Amino acid sequence: MAEEKNKVKPETIENNIENTVSKDHSEERNITENTLELILGEKGYEYYLNNKKQVTLYAIIIGSLILSALAYKLIYVKMIVEPKEEEAIEKLWQAESKAFDENDWETSIYGDSLGFFKGFKQLSEKYSGQKAGQIAQYNLGISFLNNKEYENAILALKKVSFDDEILGTITLGAIGDSYLQLGAVSDALEYYTKAYNRRDNDLTSPIYLMKAALCHEIEENYDDAIKLYEMIYKNYPNSKNAITAEKYAESLKLGSPVYKFDKENID
Repeated sequence: MAEEKNKVKPETIENNIENTVSKDHSEERNITENTLELILGEKGYEYYLNNKKQVTLYAIIIGSLILSALAYKLIYVKMIVEPKEEEAIEKLWQAESKAFDENDWETSIYGDSLGFFKGFKQLSEKYSGQKAGQIAQYNLGISFLNNKEYENAILALKKVSFDDEILGTITLGAIGDSYLQLGAVSDALEYYTKAYNRRDNDLTSPIYLMKAALCHEIEENYDDAIKLYEMIYKNYPNSKNAITAEKYAESLKLGSPVYKFDKENID
C-alpha cells in the first residue's frame, strides 16, 4: 500500500460514472475503440472532462472500469469454452444478467437470499481451474469494483490470469481503478503503468497512459505527466485521447496544470 503522503482521502474521491451497460448482445462485433469505451466507462469520463474546467480533489474522476454486457460477450467470443463447461457457462450467464443487465451488483456477487441464484463468488470457487472459473473470478472483481468494495475488488482481480492482450490489460487497469478509489494514488499509478506497458496496442495503451498521467498530476509530478501525454499523441495519433493529451501537455508546459487540487484534502 502506498505511503500516507501519496494517499488521497478515500471519501474525497467522487464517482461520476455514466452507466454504459449495453443491451446489444451481438457476438459478431469487432473490438473497436468505441467498444473499448463501453468496457472502460470512458463515455462518463469524457462527459465529466467536457463539463468541468477545473476540479478539486473531491471531484476527480479517472473513470472506474465498468464492464458492459457487450464486453461480457467479448469474453466468450475470445475464451469460450469447451463442451464440458456448458453447465458453468449457463450459470455465468445468469450472473451476467444480474450484474450487467440489471446492475444488481450485490446479487451478482453473493447470489440471492434463497440460494436459487449463484453469484460470481460461489461460481469462481466452484469452477476453479476451468476457463469459466477465471471468467467468474474476473467478473467478481469487476462487480466488487462497481459495488464500491474496492479492497475486495483488488483481492479478486489479483487472482485473475489472462494471457489475452485486451482482457489481461483491462484486469491490471481495474486494479488501478480500485486503488485510486481507495486514495492510493501511487498504487494506482503502478497498475496503470503495468497496463499500458503490458502489450502495446492502439486500444488500451493510450487510455492507461492518460490515467497514469493524471495520477502524476495528482502527485504534482508534472514533468512525468508531460512525458506520458507526449507519448499518447506522438505514438497513438489516431487515438481519441491524442488531441486531449497534446492540449494537456502544452498547458503543463505553460505552467498551467489541467487539474487543481485542494491541498486540505491530501494527507
